[in-house]
Amino acid sequence: MSKRRKYTLIGLLIAVIVGFVAFHQVQAASHKAKFCILCHNMQPEYDSFVKGNMLAKKHNDANVTCHDCHVPTIPEQLNEVRMYLTGDFEMPAKQRGFKNEQCTECHKVDDIRKKTAHYGLSNPHDGVHNKANEMLECQSCHAVHHPQKLNTCMSCHPIDWKVDSSWRMFLPNEK
Repeated sequence: MSKRRKYTLIGLLIAVIVGFVAFHQVQAASHKAKFCILCHNMQPEYDSFVKGNMLAKKHNDANVTCHDCHVPTIPEQLNEVRMYLTGDFEMPAKQRGFKNEQCTECHKVDDIRKKTAHYGLSNPHDGVHNKANEMLECQSCHAVHHPQKLNTCMSCHPIDWKVDSSWRMFLPNEK
């Protein structure tokens, strides 16, 4: 084997090792919220995750990472890069919608119903409006990075339970 070829193979091997280590370092760093805001214009969402009284902070306190809830596909990631490079995005970012399946991967329906059973007939997790014993869409009331809203139930019913300061009643012409 020629000297040049030997050095080329050694160089390639070193490049592969460095690339492998760098990839895993970036992968590990990308699970931290501080990494996400390097590119994503989401300061309010980051702030709600690290401080304040939103559900995002409770998730952060429980060591839930951004990637535990937000798992974008490759096409979504490429579109995010395109939007970032072209400036084609809205500020603040639109609130994302999630299906119950995403929430119930960690939050078990039976546990939620038991935990809120003391609300009696006004328990929103075991209410008469739920079809086939399915829960309403979690996002009808719960938001992670934004104030949670009481509108869903209060549009027809008064509630007889107290909520913490992460909840808000929006007027009909608001969100």
